[in-house]
Amino acid sequence: MKKIRKYFTITLLAAGALFIYSCTDEVKEREIDFPNDITFNEGQGISINVPWLTFVVPDAPYKATAYHYGEVTMNVKKNANGTHTGFALSSKNYRSYPWLTRKPITITPSASQIKEALDSSIYSVYSGTYPNQLGTFTVVRVEGDDAFFSIDQPRVVEHVIVANTNYNFQLLNYGSRYSSSLNATTQVYNEFSSGTTYATVRNPNIPDAAPAKFAVWYLPDIYNFGGGQDYIRLAGQQILHKIAAGRAAGTAARLAGKTKAQATADSTAAYTAAVKGYVKLIAKGYLNATLTGTSEYYIALFPGVAPAPLDLWNTIQGAWAKWDLSSLGLVNKVVFNMDSSDKDGTGKMRTPPYFCLDGIRLK
Repeated sequence: MKKIRKYFTITLLAAGALFIYSCTDEVKEREIDFPNDITFNEGQGISINVPWLTFVVPDAPYKATAYHYGEVTMNVKKNANGTHTGFALSSKNYRSYPWLTRKPITITPSASQIKEALDSSIYSVYSGTYPNQLGTFTVVRVEGDDAFFSIDQPRVVEHVIVANTNYNFQLLNYGSRYSSSLNATTQVYNEFSSGTTYATVRNPNIPDAAPAKFAVWYLPDIYNFGGGQDYIRLAGQQILHKIAAGRAAGTAARLAGKTKAQATADSTAAYTAAVKGYVKLIAKGYLNATLTGTSEYYIALFPGVAPAPLDLWNTIQGAWAKWDLSSLGLVNKVVFNMDSSDKDGTGKMRTPPYFCLDGIRLK
């Protein structure tokens, strides 16, 4: 926070008197906090206009400034498949599944309509039960080390604020398909059955409880983040991991000649001990190409996954929150990466590589 000095005059009046006794002026000096965050609303350090409830992917990296306190250049580029890398700009705040991708539906949407609906979810910040109050923000898509911002001169990044996109929040909580019926074996919500109202449910965060508005809700993987497979909610991933660990321990016990009771005990212990479930943001600070430090932030985390003091956390972040980056030290570049517990057979992360970022505070 910057401090500005404000001078004000206090005039002392004699209470209840018909005239002023020894009227004096006393000049005092006071320091008032003045924010120096870099934000992304037009006219507040940035010249790009993002109309309300839209998003913009700039054609080239762009600059944003704080009042007399530094300038950053946000890297961004458009990709041939319709995505972007780096920092897009958005004011979207959708907090539910797209209506166009539900079943049943009267008119089947076109591919372009589905893409538009999914982009609306990808480029929306999930801000909980309340509308987003921050105006325009950035939507970060991580690819290699291309999601970075550089600073005009070496400074300490005190913090940024981050949030899940609506797309990731719904996937982490419910998966790529959401209905009222969960398959305990696959941990995927059951499909809509043609000609029936089987498994329909209210769209999350839509207060209208009329059954006619119920459906099975979908977030298709049109950008192939998950390799064409159903995305399983984070809690479901942990359950499947526990089941696999329990089975493996039971099988190993039987092969070792243990009794049925011993094998059951080993299986139960392995099931209980197995933990899985996180989505992690990683920031790397650089000063003239030299790494100064690394900071990690869990935007989704289940108990037992991370070391203390985070070992008891049980959260899928549903609002903006501060990420302290001061441990990076003096930097002129910050690179963002992402990691999650959901990986394919090659080790590639299946979680869509998006998060929202705003409020860069420099000092």
